Amino acid sequence: MNNYHPKPYIQHFLQHQKLWAIGLLVGWFTINILVLSTNTLMEFARAGKSIAAWEPFCWEISSQLTLLGLLPFAVFIHDHWLDKLPLKNTFAVHVALTVPFSAIHIAGMVGIRHIWYYLMNGHYLFGNFFVELLYEYRKDAQTYLTLALIIFGYRLIVRRLQGEASYLVANDETENNSEPQLPPERLLIKKLGREFLIQTRDIEWIEASGNYANLHIKASTYPMRTTMDKLEKRLPTHFTRIHRSTIVNLEHVQTIQPLDSGDYQITLNNGTTLALSRRYRDSFRAAVNLN
Repeated sequence: MNNYHPKPYIQHFLQHQKLWAIGLLVGWFTINILVLSTNTLMEFARAGKSIAAWEPFCWEISSQLTLLGLLPFAVFIHDHWLDKLPLKNTFAVHVALTVPFSAIHIAGMVGIRHIWYYLMNGHYLFGNFFVELLYEYRKDAQTYLTLALIIFGYRLIVRRLQGEASYLVANDETENNSEPQLPPERLLIKKLGREFLIQTRDIEWIEASGNYANLHIKASTYPMRTTMDKLEKRLPTHFTRIHRSTIVNLEHVQTIQPLDSGDYQITLNNGTTLALSRRYRDSFRAAVNLN
């Protein structure tokens, strides 16, 4: 039984992770822009040199905006390809990716600066191409690896706050057969040093998330490190696939509404709406008739 009740701000964080992630990133980049731009202005003032106040802000905003635009692609590549690699190869691939990452970053920020300077009736000079390229790559490589560590740390904190689900394996299960042969009635949740059990029937729906499957139970989401195909085979018959990345518990389905596209919209008892794709329409109907 789950006796864990997170504090309101933790609950809000877990329920609105994307909003928090975007807010933290925008805040972090904004602070970088302000600090680095004002540092440049102060350095010029200390050296007795003059510079237009907008120029350092142009340099930093163009850089940070390009980095911010690269992040979704970096996360997508990590979740769909890098996360499936053996750990010993992951770091080497990350190091290799710093090259295209830097090239795109340089092209993006230089392009923005040219446009900005043109609008301010100025002319932007990149400098000696090879020297500046090496200079920017050194910074970009460090930035890339720093962002990778930040994203890893952020997700580690999220998983620790969320808790992580696993099969409740019987004592007589062997190491070579770590998953029970019968559909599990209960799952084990580990959260912040605590362990508790949840009933499989309480799972409302499941969504794929990289190498994890997120189990949605009331207001909580618990990741389980498994594939949707494996999980689908292990769940009771009242669970059925409705999309490539979605499994639903039929006992929590409230309404089914056809859409003009030929797909269907499923509404759960808690108000959550899910898409039933045409690919899984027949198997869904068969599952409904069996239950």
